Amino acid sequence: MEKCERSYPEDTASNEAAKNPTSTSTTFNNSVATNGSVLGSVHEHNRMLEQSTTDIQKIEMYFGTSLEMNLKKLASSAAFHVIPWPSSYWAIYQDGINYRWSSSEPSATEKYANAFGLDANALMASVSQSTGILSMASASTSCWSDWDCAGLNDGSICARRDGEWQGYCIPSWYGICHAWSPAALLEPEPNCAVEYNGVTFQPMDIKALLSEVYDGANIGTVFTGVRFYGPDSDATTDQYGRYTNASRRDLGPGFMHAALANIIGRFNASVVMDVKADAEVWNQPIYSYEVHTQTEMTPTEAASQYYGQSTYPFNSAVQRIVYTETSVTWVVESYEDGGLVASGHAANYMATQTYTYLLELDNDYNILGGEWVGNSNSDHPDFLWFPQARPDLSTVTEVGLSYQNVRTLLDKATHC
Repeated sequence: MEKCERSYPEDTASNEAAKNPTSTSTTFNNSVATNGSVLGSVHEHNRMLEQSTTDIQKIEMYFGTSLEMNLKKLASSAAFHVIPWPSSYWAIYQDGINYRWSSSEPSATEKYANAFGLDANALMASVSQSTGILSMASASTSCWSDWDCAGLNDGSICARRDGEWQGYCIPSWYGICHAWSPAALLEPEPNCAVEYNGVTFQPMDIKALLSEVYDGANIGTVFTGVRFYGPDSDATTDQYGRYTNASRRDLGPGFMHAALANIIGRFNASVVMDVKADAEVWNQPIYSYEVHTQTEMTPTEAASQYYGQSTYPFNSAVQRIVYTETSVTWVVESYEDGGLVASGHAANYMATQTYTYLLELDNDYNILGGEWVGNSNSDHPDFLWFPQARPDLSTVTEVGLSYQNVRTLLDKATHC
């Protein structure tokens, strides 16, 4: 599976974000993780009850109601009302949406410029400087071949723009998945090719343009969890096998369980999740979850079975423990063109992972927290977020793309 998220070179939280965490406007080009670097510590060092954390408060404030925290009242499975559409993550090393995904046709950037009266070379340069090869020029090692990048040991490829001999070492997983994912949740999928001013746009071209718009758009997000920046080599664990780095240990499973069950199961919405705990970021649009196993035990039994202790070591308020196995399904990347959701082909681009964890409950089955167990101790989601709304229709990104123009193409491609 391809890795799909660009790095976040400007992850510094603003004072305003700290003062008003729930309604922060975020430019994706500067990263949704900006909010998360200060907020969203869902796995507190002192084991505070998780429903008291700011993450739960942010979700409640957005939806205007309290989260249901009682395990008995939460749906054991739920799916978003529509499958998020697959698309590319528009890798930076391929120069973003300048990439000619169909070798016989111009790129989405070139088509947009030709259809809307812009200079194609200038627009392609602007895209490259924002989300393509030139965006990494000042932060990357110069190269002439992949061999020049091998010593970096980070999966870098020598990325060169068309016609250039010199390039830059760019990790292959850098892209704009953080922009494709919310677009796939909020926008309908383009289903057919459309013509505008003599230029034919394929569905994949429109997906590319939507992703680029969402990268540059200034929209609100609700961000929970704390991003782990690495290094991956620092895998220090405590005596119970948990990462000692709190940002690598979160998301807490109690929070994840409650968030998915409320957002998808109650509110008929969905989220984007970084599905891996390591430093690489895999932002994926979530489609569904399903609880497969719930086994209740006493805290003493859990302490003995999972930690070799006579007393449960983490949360003195816990009165019940429920061992849980939950699968989460998300949409992955694809260059296949067409209306994949309508045709049923989107099912070919889904991934499912099962997470194992202990839910910590009070005597009435209210979720207090949780602990990852088994393989999920090291392989679990890092953070979870969702966009508050589509961009304003008047949005024109710094790159030069008009959301209204792209919506015009999308509207034509969804009524065919």
